[in-house]
Amino acid sequence: MSEKVADFELKHKASAYSEGENGKLINVSNWESEGDMQVYGAVYGSLKVVHDLNNPNADTGEVSWAGEGFLPDGSKTIGFLSGTWEKAGNHIWKLSMTGRDSEAGNTRVESTLALETLTWTGTVYKA
Repeated sequence: MSEKVADFELKHKASAYSEGENGKLINVSNWESEGDMQVYGAVYGSLKVVHDLNNPNADTGEVSWAGEGFLPDGSKTIGFLSGTWEKAGNHIWKLSMTGRDSEAGNTRVESTLALETLTWTGTVYKA
């Protein structure tokens, strides 16, 4: 297993929807931490999920993240991730993403998004 950078828990704040090409539904949801996270401070960001009109009950799909963290010392981190979501139960998704952030470099994130409680929890690892 890779070196752990940080555990996280984010809460859903809002969502916006738009129509993409070829019958795609684009869902961008905003998430934030409640207080400071290890390494990243107070975190805010957007999770983008792409759904297909022709398969609205799909078991997997594309997902990406763009966010920033504000540390207590006044510095900031920025990060980007992309990967997949997969159904893991009734209103539960497992997300697996890779990317890069300005604090840890190349990263991998394994997480669970509980749609019923609008809570996203997981772990950031060095990739």
